[in-house]
Amino acid sequence: MKNKLFALGAVSLLALAGLVSCGGGSGSGKTIKLEYSGTGSDREFNETLFEDFKAARKAAGDPNTYEISYVEHGPDKVDSEVVDWSVGPDVYEFASDKITGLYEKGALSKIIGNNATFISQNNSELGKELAKFNGSYYAYPYTGDNTYYVQYDTSFFSAEDVKSIETMLDKAQAAGKKVGYNLEEAFWGGAAMFTFGADYSMTFDADGAVTDVTADFDTEKGFKAAKAIKTIMAHPAWQNAMEAPTPTNNLVACIAGTWDINAYKEKLADNYGAAVMPTVTVNGDTQHLGAFLGGKLFGINPQRAGKDTDRLVAAHELAKYLSGKEAQLKRFDVNGVAPCNLEAAREERVTSDPNVKVLIEQAEFAHAQTAVPGNFWTAPSTLVGAIKDGTVSTDEELVAAVKTFNDNVKGSR
Repeated sequence: MKNKLFALGAVSLLALAGLVSCGGGSGSGKTIKLEYSGTGSDREFNETLFEDFKAARKAAGDPNTYEISYVEHGPDKVDSEVVDWSVGPDVYEFASDKITGLYEKGALSKIIGNNATFISQNNSELGKELAKFNGSYYAYPYTGDNTYYVQYDTSFFSAEDVKSIETMLDKAQAAGKKVGYNLEEAFWGGAAMFTFGADYSMTFDADGAVTDVTADFDTEKGFKAAKAIKTIMAHPAWQNAMEAPTPTNNLVACIAGTWDINAYKEKLADNYGAAVMPTVTVNGDTQHLGAFLGGKLFGINPQRAGKDTDRLVAAHELAKYLSGKEAQLKRFDVNGVAPCNLEAAREERVTSDPNVKVLIEQAEFAHAQTAVPGNFWTAPSTLVGAIKDGTVSTDEELVAAVKTFNDNVKGSR
């Protein structure tokens, strides 16, 4: 990483540790400019948080003036859309599975000292796990709810019905209805491969490069998961969809993302229901269908600050504020985003929310979406595509396809 990251002197290290305050304590203050990257749809909301940050800094006796500009890059695209990080944003939103690539680009400032303590003392276990790379903190977590689960029409399905994917599909078929499950996309289809315990493991060198990927999807565990996918896709009631159920689209339930909660509630109104991923049974073994559980984080880009210690410190302070209790509660109130801050998560309005209850229950078996092997986003699509077009139809062909899937995942470098 020596060619990618700035060598930090003693002052910068103190700054990263949270031991140097912006402005150097002279009392005169200075103007510090920061660039923030976030989603376009949340721009107005985020800009209100910037004003809250400025007010909080002033109340704390900070003499500096902050000018925060906004650029629009989605958390899922910032790693590819920012080409030159030396002119990239100071603070940016990113999805948890992007952390490996961002580290390799030198776009993540290591978080140490008081700032690291802030993360470890104030966040859930999932939030802390998502913020780490190779054993150290490199980001500030602000959500831990990036997943999907059953969102359904309670006038059609009972709470008991949605516990099993087989029951859901059979009941829907009997009524000429459909159940949506986007297995053709790797975020869903790939996670289904975790259902019976198969998994991958990654190791890295000091520069963040992948040194080894191991996986056991080519075992009975992976075969049963692939068999479950094949059985679901063969069912007449299955549909590769993520639409909110309506009378016109004939859907009565979907395995849908937490980001779609408000849209589903709007369509279903009083008939909206939510439940954890249903179980599936293969060869007498019953397990919850696998799901990724990730989150969103704030990265600090050290390349933009360069040797400007005040700017680097300010970027960390902004990220800390935006990932703190009050900001997370405001995201929950406005956007329904579940917090990973421990105090915010204990608030009554959060704990009583039905979707948060589902999220907490699903967290017990969901797969943390941290560093993901590069080929994992193409391998599931290849497997599911072969099932869909009939290339894979027999158990023998499925065994071979699962071995190919496993080899592709292990080949990620």
